[in-house]
Amino acid sequence: MKKQKRRQQVAALPYWIDPDGKLKLLLVTSRDTGRWVLPKGWPMKGRRPHKAAQIEAFEEAGIDGKSRKRAIGTYDYDKDGQIPCRVQVRRIRAARVP
Repeated sequence: MKKQKRRQQVAALPYWIDPDGKLKLLLVTSRDTGRWVLPKGWPMKGRRPHKAAQIEAFEEAGIDGKSRKRAIGTYDYDKDGQIPCRVQVRRIRAARVP
């Protein structure tokens, strides 16, 4: 069986700093399964990866915020059990909590 090249995706790890200065991770659940997820998607033509992650956070979780250019990590998974993907995760600081 031929090994498939890993496709690239971008994901957002949203967080918020509360009024007391404490870091709060914003957890997101999937509508379908109710599992915890990171908002993620395919790279967007004409957009840098950190901006695409920012857009995914807004579209999938309603989180409006500022993204960091540098990825904080990566993970691999098989989309739909078939398409090998490598996901670059970027921090998104929420401007406000939805």
